[in-house]
Amino acid sequence: MIWDPYWGGVDVKQGLAVYTDFRSVLDMLYLVSGYFMMPIYKLVEILSALFHQNLSLGTQTSVLMAKLTEIVSKTPGLKEKAAALANPFFKQAMLGYVDYLVIVAMAFYRGLEPVLEWVVDYSKNLIWNVLIELSFTKRKESTYQDALGKRAADLTKLKVEYKNLSKEANMLAKSVITDELTNVYNKRFFLEKIAYEFKVSKEKKNLLAFCMVDIDHFKKLNDTYGHLMGDKVLKAVAHVAKTATPAGSFCCRFGGEEFAIVMPGKNMDQALQIISKIHQNLPLLRFDDNAELRTSASFGLCMADFSSPEAQALENFEAFIKIADDLLYTAKLNGRNRIETKLVN
Repeated sequence: MIWDPYWGGVDVKQGLAVYTDFRSVLDMLYLVSGYFMMPIYKLVEILSALFHQNLSLGTQTSVLMAKLTEIVSKTPGLKEKAAALANPFFKQAMLGYVDYLVIVAMAFYRGLEPVLEWVVDYSKNLIWNVLIELSFTKRKESTYQDALGKRAADLTKLKVEYKNLSKEANMLAKSVITDELTNVYNKRFFLEKIAYEFKVSKEKKNLLAFCMVDIDHFKKLNDTYGHLMGDKVLKAVAHVAKTATPAGSFCCRFGGEEFAIVMPGKNMDQALQIISKIHQNLPLLRFDDNAELRTSASFGLCMADFSSPEAQALENFEAFIKIADDLLYTAKLNGRNRIETKLVN
């Protein structure tokens, strides 16, 4: 047996045998652990300062070996291993290669590193995706809000344009059928309306009243007061006639100083009441620039009951108009400012 004072009097021969068995492993551990020596020592120094305890690797290894030996000696089937662990040479050898703890720690870390990297990468991707989604959602909401705002503005603009176009269309339609000077229906509208009402009344055997109106002495009025004054009279007469004409009936300018009033469904009494109101109100008209000016009109009123054979004998609306026109001529011959009537039944 060889004793070596450096190893504390241990059996060097026995120690060499143990060392030879672990040499390759210990050399590898020693070499690899050298790369991690400095940071681990620094960590131990920091922890020792924090906990006010001696955490040197040598001290901790001795404690670890003692605990390990105690556990092995009490474990059935491992008692024979306790003697090897208690060998002083083995303890001294382990103190020289204490850095195996570093290797174990680093190996454990390297084993966990892929998992940790996956967790970190997954977390980063998750957080990034959430942030991207939130950002995209906000941008999408903002885009939608902008689009909705623009759509609402466009709709409002379209509504305004539609309203203006509708107004213009109504004005245009009205201008097509309205006399520009007197603001009552024009002759074109009158001819279409009298033709339609005559046809419908005849087919359904309804009542139809019609009156021709002519302003008295209108040519003399123009010659005396001028055409501008004549236009004022025309407007005033048209306003009186239009105001007296009820809904469902139509006041039209036939031409010049003549007006025509179509009254579908009115019997003679009803039609005469309408025409009499016009006849009575015309002399009441006053004109500021010619206070002495008075006006009147002559009327030819006819009413056809198309349930009668006589009315059915009327061939067309022109024949119906001629009856009213003849009555108007009779009113003029009889002194003007009067109503001539005829019942066709």
